[in-house]
Amino acid sequence: MIYVLISPENIVEFNRSIQRLSRPSHLRDAHYITDFYAPILTHADGRTCLVLLEMETIPIHIESDGAELLQMLSVFVQDGSITQQEADGIVAALGQNIGQQVRLADFIPPSWQGNVMTQDEAEADGWFPSEEII
Repeated sequence: MIYVLISPENIVEFNRSIQRLSRPSHLRDAHYITDFYAPILTHADGRTCLVLLEMETIPIHIESDGAELLQMLSVFVQDGSITQQEADGIVAALGQNIGQQVRLADFIPPSWQGNVMTQDEAEADGWFPSEEII
């Protein structure tokens, strides 16, 4: 597994935007309960991360336009966490893979590489406390 640090104010919508790649909003009904792609962890200090299986793939639905992801990427460009070039590259690559499976770990931009942790790194950083926090 890999753990991708994402700001607490953006992690929920970003996670939802990933899920919309495989199940666009216009195809969801009232009985569709899965709104997020990956589990979210919150560190005791307030940091948040998405938990991704490094080799896992996600299908890009043939009717997905990636609009929600594009909106989230623009937020990350505005806050300086990714470049416009990285955002454009992600959008273009996903557009070329509509109807196919993609490995999300391949789309983590270079500017986020410092925000990606392995299981061992996450454990060493205190993401999994040995004592129960009450």
